Amino acid sequence: MKGLGVILFCVLAVASAQSRHGIRPGGFPGGFPGGFPSITAPPATCRRWCRTPERAAYCCETSFEPEAPVGTKILDCPRVRDTCPPVRFGGLAPVTCSSDYKCGGIDKCCFDRCLGEHVCKPPSFYNFFN
Repeated sequence: MKGLGVILFCVLAVASAQSRHGIRPGGFPGGFPGGFPSITAPPATCRRWCRTPERAAYCCETSFEPEAPVGTKILDCPRVRDTCPPVRFGGLAPVTCSSDYKCGGIDKCCFDRCLGEHVCKPPSFYNFFN
């Protein structure tokens, strides 16, 4: 009987540690094979996942946001900066997005290193003319 109590204690301790670190039963962070982390929203509320330039996944659209068409516009995103500038200039707040179709006009949904998420940006015309 004593051995059963130790096993039960270990199972509960592991389950508690997993829940504190966002790991669902099955052993995958965020509950997805491949280890999608639940950084900004738990998996149950995440509708769309985006990737950083380093290929890390994060929730970029929750089920609480209005649904919109998903798609990709022509042209490319500007190059992602390696570092952030030391000074940020005032202006309009960036528009977060999960797809190009959430951005107005010809703007694209691109990762911003300084903000750590995808925001609407004017496209790069560099690759279009080369």
